[in-house]
Amino acid sequence: MTDRKDLLSLVRPVVRELVAYHLDRHDVPVKLDQNENAYGLPEPVRAELEQKLRHLPLHRYPTPGQPELREALSEATGWPKEGILVGNGSDELLHTLAHTLLEPGRTAVAPTPSFFVYAYTARLAGARVLEVPMTAELRYDVPALLSAIETHSPHVTYICSPNNPTGIAIGRDALEEILRTTPGVVALDEAYWEFADWTARELLDDHPNLILMRTFSKALALAGARVGYLLAAPELTREVIKVQQPYPLNRFSIEAASVVLRHRDVAREQARRIVAERDRLLGELRRVDGVEVFASRTNFFLFRTRLGAKRTFDALLAKGVLVRDLSAHPLLPEMLRVAVGTREENERFADALVEMLKSNGTSRRGE
Repeated sequence: MTDRKDLLSLVRPVVRELVAYHLDRHDVPVKLDQNENAYGLPEPVRAELEQKLRHLPLHRYPTPGQPELREALSEATGWPKEGILVGNGSDELLHTLAHTLLEPGRTAVAPTPSFFVYAYTARLAGARVLEVPMTAELRYDVPALLSAIETHSPHVTYICSPNNPTGIAIGRDALEEILRTTPGVVALDEAYWEFADWTARELLDDHPNLILMRTFSKALALAGARVGYLLAAPELTREVIKVQQPYPLNRFSIEAASVVLRHRDVAREQARRIVAERDRLLGELRRVDGVEVFASRTNFFLFRTRLGAKRTFDALLAKGVLVRDLSAHPLLPEMLRVAVGTREENERFADALVEMLKSNGTSRRGE
């Protein structure tokens, strides 16, 4: 019988070296820390979903492979259903992809700062991970990425565009050069594509080594339902699905995603409202002394104040506004990230920020 003190010796070393995901919970009136769609589901979507739920056979398993949702996604994206895979959020798909393509002795390239799950899942699969820093302006360092690819021949190169947490997208020409250079696949995370002015969808036709990752959690307001999907070459998708659990989505999530897709024009109009509100808020904060804000093509943006990240975070939290403190990352000194909320939430955030700075000797420009 294994002694209790020896239990940890049974755990894979790579797992013991990782740090589990953790996020402190704060119950506040204005929650702007997770890049959620603060507007929620549009009313036509909510009304149809409520009607569907009355007849949802929750006592039955979902259909394996989720063919109905893949059909709907095929119609929405113009990509064959055989090349579409759905999962329990993009996180689960990233785990599945890593365990399909990576193993000890293989290499993955990932940008930094970016979404932590890329490097996390690659390391969990036993691969070596080479993280390529952004430039000082927090943009993709394309020459450095190309150099890493040419030197290390990665099986997977991760790109997030627009990038979380910097909000900046990679250019089309740069992406195509990466696709031509790498001997492996490029997993392009387009979680925020609805807020940007271009998508790499059309590149799929000419680049079979491109995988597009998308989510229903951001613009489509289904973060709580956990639905993600990927678009890839059908021959690759047929292999990835072998690694995925048999029922990655429950019936509720499948139905919710299907209803949202039927109303995708309404959802995208809401995304345009969020972009307009983002630009309005950025313009307002640029007139505030002691605040530096960074351009974004997403539903969030980076900022910092002359008081530093911790004091700013604590002061905002005390006023009922929750943002994300990212200052622990060496490339994000004193940085915080805030999601774009409703007009009322954004005004409460801006007012709390100005009040905090005024009490420390800084005021709005022009006052």
